[in-house]
Amino acid sequence: MAVRAPPNTALMIVGIGGSAGSLSPLRALVAALPTDGGMAFVVVSHQAPTGQSLLPEILAKCTAMPVHEIGADTRLEPNHLYVEPRGQSVAIRRGMLTLEPVAPRGIPHRPIDLFFRSLARDQGNLAAGIVLSGTGTDGTLGLAAIRAAAGLALVQDPATAEFDGMPISAIRAHAVDYVTSPAEMPGRLLAHRKEFESRARPDAEPALADQEIERILTVMRRQGGHDFSEYRLGTLVRRIERRMHLLGIDGFDDYARYLEQSNAEIDALWHDWLIGVSGFFRDPEIFASLERALPELIAGRAEGSVLRIWVPACATGEEAYSLVILLLEVIDRMAKHIEIQLFATDPNPTAIQVARAGRYPDGIDADVGAARLERFFVREDGFYRIRKELRDVVVFAVQDALHDPPFTRVDLVSCRNLLIYLEPSAQRRLLGSFHYSLNPRGLLLLGSSESISGSESYFVPSDGQSKIFRRNDSTPPQPTLRWSAVHGVNRDSPGSARATSPKSDLAGPLRRVLAERFGPPTVLVDERGQVQQVHGRVGDYLELPPGRINVNVVDMARDGLRAQLASALQEAIEADGVVAERTVRRRVDGNRLTFRLKVARLHEPGLASRLFLVSFEPLDRGTRKHVRKGESAEGTAALDTGRSLDQELRDTQYDLQANIDELRAANEELASANEEAQSANEELQSANEELQTAKEETQSLNEELHTVNAELTLKLETFERATDDMLNLMNNIEVATIFLDDKLRVMRFTPQARSVAHLIDADVGRPLADLATLVNYPELLADAANVLATLHASEKQASAADGSWYLVRIRPYRTARNTVEGVVITFFDITDTKRTGRLEAARLLAESIVDAVREPFLVLDAGLHVVRANHAYYEAFQAEPVHTEGRLIGDLGSHEWIIPTLRERLEKALNDGTGFDDFEVECEFPGLGRRRLLLNARPVSPLQDTVAELVLLGIQDLGGSAPEISGPERESR
Repeated sequence: MAVRAPPNTALMIVGIGGSAGSLSPLRALVAALPTDGGMAFVVVSHQAPTGQSLLPEILAKCTAMPVHEIGADTRLEPNHLYVEPRGQSVAIRRGMLTLEPVAPRGIPHRPIDLFFRSLARDQGNLAAGIVLSGTGTDGTLGLAAIRAAAGLALVQDPATAEFDGMPISAIRAHAVDYVTSPAEMPGRLLAHRKEFESRARPDAEPALADQEIERILTVMRRQGGHDFSEYRLGTLVRRIERRMHLLGIDGFDDYARYLEQSNAEIDALWHDWLIGVSGFFRDPEIFASLERALPELIAGRAEGSVLRIWVPACATGEEAYSLVILLLEVIDRMAKHIEIQLFATDPNPTAIQVARAGRYPDGIDADVGAARLERFFVREDGFYRIRKELRDVVVFAVQDALHDPPFTRVDLVSCRNLLIYLEPSAQRRLLGSFHYSLNPRGLLLLGSSESISGSESYFVPSDGQSKIFRRNDSTPPQPTLRWSAVHGVNRDSPGSARATSPKSDLAGPLRRVLAERFGPPTVLVDERGQVQQVHGRVGDYLELPPGRINVNVVDMARDGLRAQLASALQEAIEADGVVAERTVRRRVDGNRLTFRLKVARLHEPGLASRLFLVSFEPLDRGTRKHVRKGESAEGTAALDTGRSLDQELRDTQYDLQANIDELRAANEELASANEEAQSANEELQSANEELQTAKEETQSLNEELHTVNAELTLKLETFERATDDMLNLMNNIEVATIFLDDKLRVMRFTPQARSVAHLIDADVGRPLADLATLVNYPELLADAANVLATLHASEKQASAADGSWYLVRIRPYRTARNTVEGVVITFFDITDTKRTGRLEAARLLAESIVDAVREPFLVLDAGLHVVRANHAYYEAFQAEPVHTEGRLIGDLGSHEWIIPTLRERLEKALNDGTGFDDFEVECEFPGLGRRRLLLNARPVSPLQDTVAELVLLGIQDLGGSAPEISGPERESR
């Protein structure tokens, strides 16, 4: 029964793919699909290219939805089912189904991958793909594209599939969201549809709040060791919502708690955030532009030089291998001898493992092409593997391009579809890192949706229509990497600023308000008296002097304050750590102002130079008195006294001014010396920057060496395993084998080879001609040389001195590169086979002899059963083999041979190994009458030195009955 759902307005498109054996699960799925769920369903299957398809009629009986066979330019409608026609491929563009011709003969037809990939590009997160039972790998690449677009990827449980090749291929490629039965798939589709609608509603709750996203980012950074603070927030939120939908979690807080408790979910979210989708020769037009730009990059290089390429965010390696293939083709056309060294990096270790293996589904043939497949790939069980000579060019390593040191001295950087996921600040920093990494006139390749916006000084367009940029050599390289103590996280990155709680930003404004309201007016100056910062109102104490702007605190001091300020500042500078204080009285606009001047050094860690606080603390705040004309005599006298004091003070000030001028001159000389020191300091700073640059280059080189070392370690481990396997194989096959090089010198041999030649470990490297073999094979050396020359295997039999026989087989020794570098000689022991053959020949000879004897003859076993009788016996006694062989001698005929004395003599012959001669018996034979027979017996053994197991009984017919003769040698019956 179909699942029911409320009508929807948005159109979700579901692609359904299957191959051999998918009709039964397809009918079950179609019968369960919602008929009013607002979704359109497109069935793509492997069908014969000719004839009329009955699939639309079959599926129409399973559902109430209208079922259509797809025609040219079919517009999709909700609650309809569309079926691919025979002999055509289906794609979707802007919501319209289009028909395309099937791939030419010789190129595998993969309609499911073709439609699924176009569906992912066209519909994004409103795309869904279902892979049912089928053989091969069709659908794997398409499901990966749908999943990367935040769509839904479902496959049939292989346990329920008649043919599990396609489901298992998709599962192994990590391209699946759910593995389930066809009956449960409609529920997953409706849940995905509902989740999309809930986010698209105008009244939908906003996405993650700052606190929630920071909590999730913190969990990923602390527990998972992955920093995504510089990735675009919208992309991260969409992936978080997708994970919540797949897990059935509604609230962001609930998901954050679940994330804190589940390392598996941290890994799953991390893999979703990385969006590791790649493909061979993605965006062919960009590769065509790159192919036109590469000759200029290669032309000026010397023969034997190394062309270095860096591919950050390489995912599973298709991009890296595509670049190497293109470079090799261009280099071959230019007839240049240039080596290639490509570094491909990605933060995902799982993707790097896939890239290192170099094994991809056979669906890549549509992207790579038949000629390139033939040259650069090897077919293995439905997969394509990169050839060894191509694999050896690429070094794969786990690296985060944002936080780890870059590779340097590279000629080409290919970074496609990474920048679009980063914040603008991170984009600019990464582009600066690429500029730093590239050699002069090096190339940068970006994705089709990426640009160098904000970093135009680093690169200039090389090809305006494509995304190829050339390094701007006029801009000096600037190391842009910033380091952190924890997992390469930038402490001053935008994410770190975003991680700061909004409440912590109140501390700065609060301090400023308190300082202005309750603290005295204060000026922060350096050792030269230059003002760095002002707090509070200092207009009563300082003013800007006329002329050129001068922010020296002494020059800005008002009249009556300058001398005291200069002396206090000098005292504080000379006596480090001492607070210089002065009490100052001066008039301001007729008001008497008394205040305390304090100068103290500012002790704060991390300051580049010494700083001093100059504060003006009023002592008679609110008690200023105004002196008016016309006051009393006492006031006038006081005024006169004050004038006198003022004059004295003025004279003193003149003296102080002279001292101040001298001090100023000294300060100027000091300033000149300080400038010289500053110049020297700048030179030292420049040298330090050069050293820092050299340090980062060394660190980048160290990272590169570490990467190469990791690659070599992996290869060494692989070689060790292969060596162990080979040694175990050689020790257990129990076949004498000798490996010779192209000079017919011993390279190695199995332990069993010592049985055919006098070999010791020191014989490795010796020519075969110097070895003494135990096998009688004088032509061994000549045959080995002939096999090496003609590459035709040789096979002969030879005997040994101990009687053993060997089958000697000589074959060429072929390497993994399909080159011949020697021969392999194997000695198969065929002694038992030879012995069996001789026994068989002897048996045939004995039977021939028995048949050639003219007198009747019987061969009896130890139980006196007839093993064989000759032709003379059958003719003489008118018997048949079916009534003779295998029977007891006493059961022959009509039991005429039941003669007790004969039985005793035969048993005695078997036990003692002695026969008897001329034993006469007389028997009555039906049809022959009474006959006199003369018997002779001889016991025999098939093998030497063993107990007799057979007895040969010869029978001589003496004719009819004769006169009675008494004696032991005659028996009558």
